[in-house]
Amino acid sequence: MLLRVIALCAAIVLTSGTVSQSDAQEQESPQAKLIQLAEENRYRLEYDGETFSGSAWNKLIAEGEKVQFFLLGEEHGIAENPKLAGALFSKLTDAGYSKVAIEVSPIVARNLDETLRDEGLEGLKRLYSRVGGEPAFFGMKEEAEFLQTVRSAVKGKAPVLWGADYEVGSDRVLLDLLEAKRKPEEASEVLASLRAASDESWAKYYETQGPQFIFSFSGDPALVRTLRDSWPRRDDETDWILDTLEETLEINKHWVNGEGWRSNERRANFLRANFLRHWAAEKRKNGSPKVFAKFGASHLMRGLNATETFDLGSLLPELAEIEGGHAFSIIVLPGDGSNTAVLDPRTFTYVSAPAKDGYARGLGAVSSAAYEDAFTLIDMRPLRSELSSGANWAPKELRKVVHSYDMMLVMSGSTPSSPFAHEPPDPSVLRPDQ
Repeated sequence: MLLRVIALCAAIVLTSGTVSQSDAQEQESPQAKLIQLAEENRYRLEYDGETFSGSAWNKLIAEGEKVQFFLLGEEHGIAENPKLAGALFSKLTDAGYSKVAIEVSPIVARNLDETLRDEGLEGLKRLYSRVGGEPAFFGMKEEAEFLQTVRSAVKGKAPVLWGADYEVGSDRVLLDLLEAKRKPEEASEVLASLRAASDESWAKYYETQGPQFIFSFSGDPALVRTLRDSWPRRDDETDWILDTLEETLEINKHWVNGEGWRSNERRANFLRANFLRHWAAEKRKNGSPKVFAKFGASHLMRGLNATETFDLGSLLPELAEIEGGHAFSIIVLPGDGSNTAVLDPRTFTYVSAPAKDGYARGLGAVSSAAYEDAFTLIDMRPLRSELSSGANWAPKELRKVVHSYDMMLVMSGSTPSSPFAHEPPDPSVLRPDQ
């Protein structure tokens, strides 16, 4: 009997030990360890509708003060995100920040900058009421206010906004500028043909609401090359306008022809070239500036980005290192169930819809650490050793984002951006002087 009791007790102990060991293994699983690390390295960002505060705000300011470039990659259309970006830049001007790189073309950004400097938001409403005057993304109220906030944060006439992208909807603004310049007669004739092609394409767009008729997707880049050849002595602005028109048409020609990767590669190369053009010019005048960059998240991913290209996110950290400094990057995402404002290309308006770019896909092991009652900043640098090349259990999206960005901000309870109210352009008038 005694032996049976001893055997039974031993079995109970062994069984109990096995369960405890299983629990320990589960607690020490790679996923569980990653979640624990995310929770240990999270900070609350409080927002009362006007002011940001809390440990996350202090952390972001401290990180920004130490670096040459502050990179904010976003899911477009979150109302609270441009408010945060504007507040961050305004605070960081104390640390020497003077430029903001944005996702529009260089000359259109300059027009936005000058309009805001001289006339504020009322001037922006006037600009947007002009056919072709509203650039993509910045027709949202909060984004327009972001532009005004950052422009007002830097005094003086020196430009603050650096456009680095191609141009989707404002080709007519660029053509207006070319028409106002002195040029050879042959160039005037070629420009007239280019303008007629743009007018015809946009007329079809307004008639059909077919995005394929947006001129940047339907125009022939050969017309721009012919214009360049017929205009031998050009100023720098003319060169940049022609480069923007040609690259826009070439980039979108690849896209229309089903060559998505070539389109994305060419766009990434153009973004990099435009930024370096700004950088070199500013460095010659005033030395190396501190720059705040706000783009779609893929553009600011370090290394190969979501489109398998090397974009600004690869260039800027390396450029900062060459300059003897560093870059800091953050990805901003909506919380679970939050909608964003998405551009409807048929009407150039914004509608509330689920986030379309899918940046949050596969990130659950980190984003699950977000607070439900506040925005959550998660420092991803301590997580990287757990997501090395041998972490085959982790989704590739998770590994990419953790190694591409220094921090993640999850905006739980965020809301979609709203339209920026202004008089709508008259689609029957393709030119402002008609």
